[in-house]
Amino acid sequence: MINSLGTFLQEQLRVLGWSRATLATRTGLDEWTLEGILDSPVLPEWPQPDDMLALSRALCVSVREIALRAAEGSGLSVMGGIDHDEALMLATNDELMREVRRRLALGARTGQYLTSAGQQVNADTPQSA
Repeated sequence: MINSLGTFLQEQLRVLGWSRATLATRTGLDEWTLEGILDSPVLPEWPQPDDMLALSRALCVSVREIALRAAEGSGLSVMGGIDHDEALMLATNDELMREVRRRLALGARTGQYLTSAGQQVNADTPQSA
């Protein structure tokens, strides 16, 4: 078991080019809270609702995404069992549009546009068909 929330947040910091101090400033969370979330192998405690809301707003992701990753980071198996295609079929139009806007915002901030969760495409790199 790994701390899915901490791993997710560290990846978001890397993609956005943010430091922990930037995340603290944008969320209003103190260093101790962020350290517990980012560095613990398993979440030491369930994040407070206000903390999860602050993280979701700062990173432009849904609170559901933060809560699911927190649950998995606490030892609950909630993310498994649904593949990518099935998740797309279950998503509402509003959820899909929020994800498109989030990826566009990330692309604008970093100069890159994300085509999938684990892939970055640089505008200067030619793409194969």
